[in-house]
Amino acid sequence: MPRPLSQHGGPGAATRPAAAPPAVPADLPGPDKDPAVRTPAVQDPTVQDVAVQDGTAAQEDAGITTGALARRLGVSPTTIRSWERRYGIGPDRHSPGHHRRYLPPDVERLETMCHLTAQGLPPAEAARVCNRPPAPTDPAGGAAAAPAAPPPAAPAPAPAPAPAPATSPPVRAGDAPAEDRPAGRVGGGHTLPVGPAGALCRGLARAAVRLDDPAMHELLTAGFATHGVVATWEELAAPVLRAVGAKWAVSGGRYVEVEHLLSCAIGRALQRVGPDTPPEHPGRRAVLLAAAPEEMHVLPLQALAAALTERRVPVRLFGAGVPTVGLTAAVLRTGPAAVVLWSQSRSSADPRGLAALSTARWGPPGARQHAALYAAGPGWTGRDLPPGVARLHSLSQAVGELEPPGPAR
Repeated sequence: MPRPLSQHGGPGAATRPAAAPPAVPADLPGPDKDPAVRTPAVQDPTVQDVAVQDGTAAQEDAGITTGALARRLGVSPTTIRSWERRYGIGPDRHSPGHHRRYLPPDVERLETMCHLTAQGLPPAEAARVCNRPPAPTDPAGGAAAAPAAPPPAAPAPAPAPAPAPATSPPVRAGDAPAEDRPAGRVGGGHTLPVGPAGALCRGLARAAVRLDDPAMHELLTAGFATHGVVATWEELAAPVLRAVGAKWAVSGGRYVEVEHLLSCAIGRALQRVGPDTPPEHPGRRAVLLAAAPEEMHVLPLQALAAALTERRVPVRLFGAGVPTVGLTAAVLRTGPAAVVLWSQSRSSADPRGLAALSTARWGPPGARQHAALYAAGPGWTGRDLPPGVARLHSLSQAVGELEPPGPAR
């Protein structure tokens, strides 16, 4: 049984219409706040989240592993090892034959590296900034005076100041993450406004901004495998997608590449979800999932398909833009238990398609059958639905409605 994501330290779909901010799957929302991950004001939320994942704060004082650090930063372990090999950004102390352990100064340096690369600085330049030694200080705590130099023989032009490597100061271990700090606008700089999220959610947001596809894939695949589809979707994937949509809306159309890559990463991770054992009832009637004829955005529908598959419910996912005549033919050919018609936008939510599906009947005379019919997605909000059509408002509700009663999984 998957563990709830809130026990792992973090809560956490946006698809973009042509002339409006990216569409967000408002009908499959995650909880806005998870009491299980609220952080006391006196404690750094990042440190608390890592302590939850790795056991205790004492373990962090003794150093954290490469894998734990990768989850915290939202990068893949391969990226961390590559930075150490190429640029010398690694633990200060490492005994040959032992696993690397990252102490707080090492973590702070790598957090700064992630922040600078997310701002667009090349990794080599970001590494030079991170490896720059601190300014020497005198015993009284002030900066040490530079030794006097002989006067130059001739006036020399003053050297040009070094360009600032980033538009905002580096993130330090004692600071709240940039996306959690109060600001006058949504998601300043290159951060995503994920709010008071946990380490996993912040890690996915950082990986998305960096376009780090391997890190996103690793975080999402681990989340779905460990915590299940519903918890990972509602507390990790959907909140970050909504944050991308909010960022897109205030940045003049930027970050569309982040939205597309993140959506693809989520879709690929969902495709890997499957039951551990074969279905207990191989002859059970399937659930048909399809998008309305004019609807091209189906990531939340993919999440529903994965959640049902995880519970060994037979599913037929037809995808985007399914013509009503084709879906009706599929209903008559397969005799499903239920049909879900998805609409992300109001322009694609045509009740006439639902009305046509509601008339589909099959079987011998006197024993005709029909499928339960559901309308899902924000596009149906405010629409008058045909009699007998039920609304699905969230992923968890949809799974509860569509999973038939039976023996425990």
